[in-house]
Amino acid sequence: MKEKLSSVIFTCLLGFVLILLIITNVFVFISGPARKSEADEQRLFQSVKQTYQLSDAVYIGRHVHHRKTYVAFVSPQQKQLIFYDETGLVFLTIDVPDMPKSLIDLISQDIIDESSVTYGFYEKAVYVIDTETRLQYMDFSGNTVFLIRKEP
Repeated sequence: MKEKLSSVIFTCLLGFVLILLIITNVFVFISGPARKSEADEQRLFQSVKQTYQLSDAVYIGRHVHHRKTYVAFVSPQQKQLIFYDETGLVFLTIDVPDMPKSLIDLISQDIIDESSVTYGFYEKAVYVIDTETRLQYMDFSGNTVFLIRKEP
């Protein structure tokens, strides 16, 4: 009886240690690098805000094609965009354009969701449409400059 009880306790203890190791690995090796990347992006954004005196800037996100490009709104009214690289150099400042008719049609026909549209840079500023079935770069006039169809 004592052997069965000690073996059950030992098995439970090993199970607990295994669960603890799995949870630790998830936090350290999966979410840890993502948190570090987000912290690095925010640190770079704060540096750009200080360097260019952009007190009202709002970070939008990061886009990677041939190089990492970061995008932010300059004003709280979200009327102007800045594009900067991983060194913190602002290389483009533009007014936010109206959404082109072709992009509005894609959204209204439920081909894409509005949340899958963001800003990016591909030889010039573009809309980036990234869904399960497509990766499309559309310039601000509505012309597609890059399109890859993905297999779902």
